[in-house]
Amino acid sequence: MKTRLLIFTTTCLLSFIGCSKEFDQKSETSKHLKSAAVIDGGTTYQSIDGFGFSDGWSGTLSSAKSDALYTTIGMSIFRAFINPNSGDYVTPAANITAAHNAGAVVFATAWADRSWGSSGHLPSSRYADYANWIKTEAANKNVDYVSPFNEPDGNVSTQIRWTPTEILNFIKNNASTIGKPIIMPEAINFNDSYSDPVLNDATASSKISVVAGHFYGGGNVVHQNALDKGKHVWETEHFIENSQTDITACMTLAKEISDAMNNKFSAYCWWWVNEGATDGSNLVNSSGTIYKNGYIMGQFAKWIRPGKTRIAATYNPTSGVYVTAYRNNGIVVVAVNTSSSSVIQSFSIQNISGLTSFNVHRTSGSENMASKGTVTVSNNAFLYTLPAQSVTTFHQY
Repeated sequence: MKTRLLIFTTTCLLSFIGCSKEFDQKSETSKHLKSAAVIDGGTTYQSIDGFGFSDGWSGTLSSAKSDALYTTIGMSIFRAFINPNSGDYVTPAANITAAHNAGAVVFATAWADRSWGSSGHLPSSRYADYANWIKTEAANKNVDYVSPFNEPDGNVSTQIRWTPTEILNFIKNNASTIGKPIIMPEAINFNDSYSDPVLNDATASSKISVVAGHFYGGGNVVHQNALDKGKHVWETEHFIENSQTDITACMTLAKEISDAMNNKFSAYCWWWVNEGATDGSNLVNSSGTIYKNGYIMGQFAKWIRPGKTRIAATYNPTSGVYVTAYRNNGIVVVAVNTSSSSVIQSFSIQNISGLTSFNVHRTSGSENMASKGTVTVSNNAFLYTLPAQSVTTFHQY
């Protein structure tokens, strides 16, 4: 009798424990689903043009460095420079050739020095000369796009400055001479007052392809006027100090790129890969060794290829977590966890059929674009643990 009672009691206890575990699991799943990152393939935003960098004052890049930048990290945009002053930096032809050989788009920024106008502004009587000079340089260097201005609102004493009205007049009357698609105005903090006059003039607006700017002091917002006029929006220069090795600085970079994508930018470009830089901003050294910031950029650039389209995703589903998603030739989801703790994040997928799994790669304080195997998608959903201060990319290839 005692034996039967013991068996009965034990069985009931085990059943209760099992039910409790099941209840806890359901409760845990339910808790995470309340903060799910909902990915909706039926809602689309901007087309992606790529991710890139400049070779400013870096000389000719080694083949190992180029291979790391274009193949391993996946950079698809190269920013070159043209300058009438041979004593200032001019991009070596070999760097442009390497970029094109890697399938990257090349755009050249013209750095007009004060030889064009002693007052610091280009006289309108020289606009035609300036346009013809850019045309010749762009053709000789075989670039794909041209940016006629560099930080027109900056304070470099050796460079020509431009007012918004001067930019409008040059674009309206002289841009067609250049013979290449135009990127403009590359204001230092993406100040829309430098691009709006062009966008608001139908003739001038028809002569530009991309509205671009830098992120020094601001600019990482939705530039609606440019989008309303059918222009792609590019970030063409910024950097985060000490990001070669500091994971906290790298999280600032990851959040900035993620924000830019969420703000409908089609491209994000790092400042330079100068090995002599003392600000800790180089991405790759001449032997091909990739720094932490390079791997962070790779989490985006390697899998969010040109031609992909950003789709809707709950951007900030959990404190410290930021999610963007993309489709066309495979689905890509990038999750940035800036917090100091790991997060079990749930993902729910809508209006995308046939998903069974994702490949996973991650960069964290101890990992560099490391393959983490696969995650199974079941009933259009999955859970995944995002380590503290990490970027995780889920992709189908």
